[in-house]
Amino acid sequence: MLNPLIDEIFELILTKQVWQVHTLAAQLSHQGAIATLDQSPERDLFKRNFLIMNALYQLQAQLKPQNLIISTLHIELIEQEAKHLLATSNNLRDYYLDWDNYDTSEQQVEELLNSFWHRIKATPKKHVLTDKEYNELILNWNLPEDFTLKVLQKRWRQLALQNHPDKLSGCAEKFKKIKLQYEQLKTAAR
Repeated sequence: MLNPLIDEIFELILTKQVWQVHTLAAQLSHQGAIATLDQSPERDLFKRNFLIMNALYQLQAQLKPQNLIISTLHIELIEQEAKHLLATSNNLRDYYLDWDNYDTSEQQVEELLNSFWHRIKATPKKHVLTDKEYNELILNWNLPEDFTLKVLQKRWRQLALQNHPDKLSGCAEKFKKIKLQYEQLKTAAR
């Protein structure tokens, strides 16, 4: 089945060097190319992402596959072949090209989301901050020297909202980094 979003997405990736799935989704919604797909917010999000990823993989097959880099946080159309940058999983591509997966049940979506959040929460072994690292973090986070847990939590929420991968200005790597820093600073809060 040919995905109706292919042309819309192709035109978008021609206008900007690097996209992310959530920024494509926001732009497609803004243009009216994609509407609400399910009453359940989780299934609606899943279906939007499925349609976008399906369109990207179909588009990749129509182009030279090495010219369209596809990952949730990095979608880029490049002029030269980039065999060293292409790290597309065949399993992921096969999943999104199988239309039977589009109508996933609410329970399956919940399991996928739980699996995703479990991977996000799996942080590396905690690093104990040196005095220098601690002082640098306090400065970077704009915290007073004698910050309380309440002040830290408020600052964490501000930074998390700014850097969350679902936001246009968000970055998954930066989000993980500030989450780790937050965990480290919590041990020092009064």
